[in-house]
Amino acid sequence: MKDKISILIHTPSGKEPKIISFKIKYIKYFSVLVLVFFFLSFFSYLLNVFFVQKYFLLKEREKKIKTITNLNKKYKEELNKLRDNLIKLENYLIERGVIRKDKDALGGLSKLKAEELSEEEYLSFLISQSEALFNQLKITPTGFPVSGEIISTLGWRKNPFGSGYEYHTGIDIKAPYGAPVYATAEGIVKYADWFLDYGKTVIIKHPSGYETLYAHLSKIKVKSGEKVEAGEIIGYVGSTGRSLGPHLHYEVRLCSKYLDPLRFIVWK
Repeated sequence: MKDKISILIHTPSGKEPKIISFKIKYIKYFSVLVLVFFFLSFFSYLLNVFFVQKYFLLKEREKKIKTITNLNKKYKEELNKLRDNLIKLENYLIERGVIRKDKDALGGLSKLKAEELSEEEYLSFLISQSEALFNQLKITPTGFPVSGEIISTLGWRKNPFGSGYEYHTGIDIKAPYGAPVYATAEGIVKYADWFLDYGKTVIIKHPSGYETLYAHLSKIKVKSGEKVEAGEIIGYVGSTGRSLGPHLHYEVRLCSKYLDPLRFIVWK
């Protein structure tokens, strides 16, 4: 009997009690099975939790990778759009004479594609080229030298001082006496004094090769040899020299050739 465990069951009806006996070794086997089952169930639960978490982490990572890939694609598309816009701007400025054809202002930008460089290198390149373009614009005559109305343009016109015709080498801008006159680009003052029929005149030599002339001034504010910035006041509107009233005579020159200042003032 030592190898067995007996259970005595009494019934309320007064019947003979029932005895149920179990061998101890079977109980041990059963206990081991229960423990093994519990252990396997717990281990399975842990594995399930681990793989479920792993699954969601992988899904989240895939989602992030997809998002980053899409952003990277869009980023490169935007960089290429920026590149294309810079090329269009460069070509337009070449057509308008702002950038000379013998100067590659953007350093071969039209031959470069985003795939040829890393994102950082490509962006850095575009920034440097946009800065180069900006620097080119700073030294190229751009915009009005004075606020006013254009009353005479480049070319042949009727002589306002007598009969016949004369070739007008720039444009005349009507403006109030004493109105400020601004340098249309960065450069060095080449001349600042009285200049024949032009009266009080300022001539600026720009690094781009252009020269600009501002004539009939009432007062000159700069000196020869002085460096001026784009937008800096260089004098004031007057009527000195051969003039019929307050206005600014403005010229743009390149290699001693007279260019139409309107090309540099009004961009179409």
